[in-house]
Amino acid sequence: MTTLFQDLRYGIRMLARNRGFTAVAVATLALGIGATTATFSVVDTVLLRPLPFPHPERLVSLEELRMRQLPAPESLSYPDFFDWRAQNRVFERMTAYHDASLTLTGRDRPLHLVSEVVTSGFFETLDVMPLLGRGFLLEDEKPGSRTVVLSHDFWRMQLASDPNIVGKTLTLDGQSFTVVGVMPQGFRYPIESPAIELWTCISRDAESGRPGGEPMTSQRGAHFLAVSARLKPGVTFAGAQSEMDSIARGLAAKYPDSNAYLTAVRMRPELESLVGDVRRPLLVLLGAVGFLLLIACANVANLLLARATSRQKEIAIRAALGAGRRRVARQLLTESVLLAAVGGALGLLLAAWGTRLLVQLSPVDVPRLSQAGVDGRILLFAFLASFVTGIAFGIIPALRTSRSDLAGSLKEGGRSFSEGLRHNRARAALVVAEVALALSLLVGSGLLIRSFVLLRSVNPGFIPRNVLTFTFLLPSAKYDKEHRITFDDELLTRLNSLPGVRSAAGVLPLPLSGNIYVIAFEIEGRPASRADRPEAEFRMVSPGYFRTMGIPVLKGREFSVFDRRDAPPVIIINQALARRFFPNQDPLGKWMVPGVSDSGDFAKREIVGVVGDVRSQSLDAKAGPEFYVPYSQCLIGPLRFVVRTEADPRSLVNSVRNEVQFLDKELPVYGVRTLEDYLGASLAQPRFNTFLLSMFAGLALLLTAVGVYGVISYSVAQRTHEIGIRMALGAGQSDVMRMVVRQGALLTGIGLAIGLVTSFLLTRLLMGMIYEVRPTDPWTMVSVSGLLVVVTLLASYIPARRATKVDPMVALRYE
Repeated sequence: MTTLFQDLRYGIRMLARNRGFTAVAVATLALGIGATTATFSVVDTVLLRPLPFPHPERLVSLEELRMRQLPAPESLSYPDFFDWRAQNRVFERMTAYHDASLTLTGRDRPLHLVSEVVTSGFFETLDVMPLLGRGFLLEDEKPGSRTVVLSHDFWRMQLASDPNIVGKTLTLDGQSFTVVGVMPQGFRYPIESPAIELWTCISRDAESGRPGGEPMTSQRGAHFLAVSARLKPGVTFAGAQSEMDSIARGLAAKYPDSNAYLTAVRMRPELESLVGDVRRPLLVLLGAVGFLLLIACANVANLLLARATSRQKEIAIRAALGAGRRRVARQLLTESVLLAAVGGALGLLLAAWGTRLLVQLSPVDVPRLSQAGVDGRILLFAFLASFVTGIAFGIIPALRTSRSDLAGSLKEGGRSFSEGLRHNRARAALVVAEVALALSLLVGSGLLIRSFVLLRSVNPGFIPRNVLTFTFLLPSAKYDKEHRITFDDELLTRLNSLPGVRSAAGVLPLPLSGNIYVIAFEIEGRPASRADRPEAEFRMVSPGYFRTMGIPVLKGREFSVFDRRDAPPVIIINQALARRFFPNQDPLGKWMVPGVSDSGDFAKREIVGVVGDVRSQSLDAKAGPEFYVPYSQCLIGPLRFVVRTEADPRSLVNSVRNEVQFLDKELPVYGVRTLEDYLGASLAQPRFNTFLLSMFAGLALLLTAVGVYGVISYSVAQRTHEIGIRMALGAGQSDVMRMVVRQGALLTGIGLAIGLVTSFLLTRLLMGMIYEVRPTDPWTMVSVSGLLVVVTLLASYIPARRATKVDPMVALRYE
């Protein structure tokens, strides 16, 4: 221990004496360790930390798998869920849920609330009990029951933490709900943004929306439920999977019309289901920043090797006084770890700032990301990263320096030997590694940049500029179907008459909003069983929708105000549906029977128009078959209103709110966004990935250029005597320039060869993150290789130019 303290004190003195070297090395390490720690903080929060529930390893999510062509996951229907819950023997609890919106009235002003509709046992499945009251019981699922459980934040902010809230009532959507519980602070499920404010049971879904109609809980073909379950102790994942597949096959045999192809279940750990598509991008970014840290280590190792030359006499004296090779190496490693510790401390500050920046820049749909920060786990990671980094960049210089030439180093006036590339193999190898790593990062960022540019140029099928969107919820207790249509008609009339409004319309669901309705349909003259009917996306729209959105009408006509509820049923299809189901035909005048209705009767509808394709799910997803029906003929939910304006659509937000409030003061307007916001959200994840990987690649390019510059500068300094002799013997400046630049070009060429092979293997990890670009895209490989060559040759040119200024007479007297 005494020896260790001696090494530490001596190391601190040496680093303090060489402040310039220390500052450069610490800055380089802080950059690498800080970036790595910030990225790991995000990865740890999103991917690695267990869910905040007891025994989270037993929580699983379940989906049906439609095995029609390729296996496709599908949400559950209520009847299928009830059968799963009754028949399984592997789960302690099973619960289903879906998103909903509620309007709170009876207070100072109406409030729009984000809520979740859940089955009984929801909180018990998660093994989290309410802070006050209870969760939902089986009787809460029955028609007529109206119970609600509040989130802690809602209870605190809206109800002043009323300790006697249980048993009191709230008016939600014009109906009285009894509060039965309040959840503990911090409870959040589903774990997504925005946070759920309250939970209601499925009793309203168990009620028919019309006389004699079928409630949602009885519609086996209506798939919209998410399902979570808790495994019984001792039950294996494989055993549960086998039983659930068996139940699915049994339901498929019993209900062939609706379940014929639903013969398997996709069961995943709840955490895996939560992180979904963000796992691969985050791991790729962590790997990229790991490459950046390796480049930083190589740079500092090169600095230490260069510094070792000036310390040869010091090391030789220590050896002459009895210090063994192991003792000297330990001293040098101690200094390296000290450097890493200081760099790590500074890097931790950068990590705290970088983590906040990552949270701000990231897409809003990354689960749990807002919780990322520097805590004990991150401090431990930073400590370990600093220690390992110190050993990594210090081991080679320590071993080489400890093998000192005692006699040569102690000679009076001993001349430093001229050394070419063969005498600098360690430093050259480090530069080659830097070039290879930097090329891998540059290729990855190049692929993402090219992909992002292509994605931004995609035509979404509509004109997003100057379009405001919003919605509200008409309470069913106050508005029946006819009154909802009348209200929407009147509002659209008022919106269209506002100054600055070109046109206004309504749609459900809005493209790029994340909501998708897929409906089976029949084509007249092509009978098919219910299970074999084709499917397409469905939208209900108001007259003027296609004009407002800028969607071209290719054939036929738009919907008009005459396509009322008592008019002949009509339908409009998109170009993709026309190509697939009416090839080489004119679809106008043909008839379709979509499996959607607000009355229970599936009407036969005449095709009156064909419109352009819209990328309604995301910009990187091809447009599929889609059909539209007039909302007044099939009103199945609240319209999303779209308003095209002459100028900035945000300037009309207050006017739009006033028009809604004029018709009903108890209707809160929510979801106020521009269509460009939705388009930007579709690009958010690719933009985030591209920005981060490009930033890491840019830093890697900078560090690599510094590394090449350092090696070539050091080589020029070591070869000053040799250069002087060459020039004295007649070598010109161009000859010296070529000699020096050739050395940098050789290092770069070897690094490029290794980097191209590495890139060829690693870019396959980007599959799913790039659009219309192959992972081995030759254009990207060539262009980023050319960029790296230019930068490294420029880094070689500067010391080469300095070498041409050497005075032969001065060089011959060098040392």
